Amino acid sequence: MLLRPREPFSLSHTLRFILSPPQLLNGRKFEPILDYFEDGKYLRVSQIDGEPTLYGVSQERGVQGAALRIRILAGKNDERTHAILHAWVARQFAVDLDIAPFYRLAGQDPVLSRLTRHFNGMRIPQSPNAFESLVCAILEQQINLTFAHQVKKALVEKYGAHVEFNGRRYNSFPEPSALAILTPRDLRRIQISGPKARYIIELSRAVLDGSLDLDALHALQPEAAHEKLLALKGVGHWTAQYVGLRALGHLDSLPSGDVGLQKAMQRFYGLRKVPTPARVERIARAWSGWRSYATFYLWLTYWESREWVAHFANTVKQQRRRVR
Repeated sequence: MLLRPREPFSLSHTLRFILSPPQLLNGRKFEPILDYFEDGKYLRVSQIDGEPTLYGVSQERGVQGAALRIRILAGKNDERTHAILHAWVARQFAVDLDIAPFYRLAGQDPVLSRLTRHFNGMRIPQSPNAFESLVCAILEQQINLTFAHQVKKALVEKYGAHVEFNGRRYNSFPEPSALAILTPRDLRRIQISGPKARYIIELSRAVLDGSLDLDALHALQPEAAHEKLLALKGVGHWTAQYVGLRALGHLDSLPSGDVGLQKAMQRFYGLRKVPTPARVERIARAWSGWRSYATFYLWLTYWESREWVAHFANTVKQQRRRVR
């Protein structure tokens, strides 16, 4: 199966966010949990009609430009599976998105103009579904990077399905049915706090019994989807904005309370203090329509080396001085 993304497109840049968390200051790296990259291919397990299916995606370049080749490596391999995977990978990597308007807008911003050149062709990778994105966002609330990775890994390995391929195990995210039957005590055993355990179980049960249709959020306007998410227990503005950005394809989500975004803006825009959410929103008015992408390109600087970040910050600082 082949997909031809709208140019510019870079699979390698798009994958950086999901393959692993950024390195810590001590250089520590994290083992993959759900997303793998081996022999030039991105690998993921997706549940299709209740059966875990391992697929691979690789980028090829030819006279017609970039193409993504999708291969089923384990699981069902019929026409229905092909059609589902084709549609899913197209959404996962936003292959139909015309990113040119964002690049034109970014060209007016001294920071974003450089980031779009550095990360040229990067799309915001979409989570398989809003359920996975929502559970992960709840898990990551107000805990450090290392602990968040540890807890997510434990949840996936204990309650998710998996596929064995070439002597290796590839995990998929737990289905609502696997989490709905648990008790808070079960999740406490893998160090998920009591409140988060209750939120995750209630969410799973609501999705399973049909009282909550997260897939329907795709059909709503972003503002309406945001309000629906806020009505859920354990979901605040950051979580709702993150789900909109990472699972619903919203182009104009702005998690203004995100500490990572605030610190990146302080450093690269020459602010004396870490900006408040209100100040982030004022600055981001210039990014209107594409605030999800502006946020994501700033977030990706955390995946770069400290030397690169320092050089980048110094470069934009020197430009500000020349403009003055």
